[in-house]
Amino acid sequence: MLTDCVSEIPNASNFEPQVFISGFLTDGTEHVTIKIQRTVPVDNEDLDPINDAQILLYTREGLGNNELVTSSFNVSNGTYRSVDAVASIIGNAYWVEITLTDGTTFKSDEEILKEAITIKDIEITNELNRVVFTDPLADTNFYLINFLFYNNGSLTLKVNELTNDVLFNGNDSATFDSTEFLVNNPQEVRVNISNLNFNTYQYYLNQFAQFENQITNAGSEDDPGQLFLPPPANLTGNIMNTSNNTRALGFFGVQATTLFSKRF
Repeated sequence: MLTDCVSEIPNASNFEPQVFISGFLTDGTEHVTIKIQRTVPVDNEDLDPINDAQILLYTREGLGNNELVTSSFNVSNGTYRSVDAVASIIGNAYWVEITLTDGTTFKSDEEILKEAITIKDIEITNELNRVVFTDPLADTNFYLINFLFYNNGSLTLKVNELTNDVLFNGNDSATFDSTEFLVNNPQEVRVNISNLNFNTYQYYLNQFAQFENQITNAGSEDDPGQLFLPPPANLTGNIMNTSNNTRALGFFGVQATTLFSKRF
């Protein structure tokens, strides 16, 4: 008699954990939040937070001197939140420098906080979801646009979009249509437009493409950087590992965001 035998063959892996950093600074006066963790194997759903990093947030006005904004952060499970709210300044450059206990250092690219966009109107029909806004003339702009649909006070759908202003640069009544998802007769629609730097825009493009295959909801209203999801393995952004002069995983985005709401 023959007996079938099945043996479990270990999956040899050359996985090496890497540091993943994600965070953002917005316009206005807000606390700055940064997530720092190590990547984990694909079959591990747990996080590996780093709770003992030192974070320095810097700014510079034009060609002026570097100025330390804050080095005081509270940390919980790898999430760092500035002790004090930061009053950001449009036109200033911002970046973070991070040091781990083993001496490894990271620095984000210096990004300019661009002006907030003026949203003029939202148009919703059976054929399109449209936002009308003013696009600045003197700059190439990159936008993260969120459409949020509400019924009976509850969020029923959120659609995330990315675009540049190549087709409507400087248009006082620029329009952007999101036609992939249509919602019939929403009671209220809210639109967020974030004015991004190019590196952050490129990071979001890569992030959306990767998360499309992993999660159903590619964003959250309070967390545009997806800070609380396990980090993907190959999302390099605007963070440099200055200890070995290589690009690290993640990003620190600098972005002004405008919210517009309309009832229907």
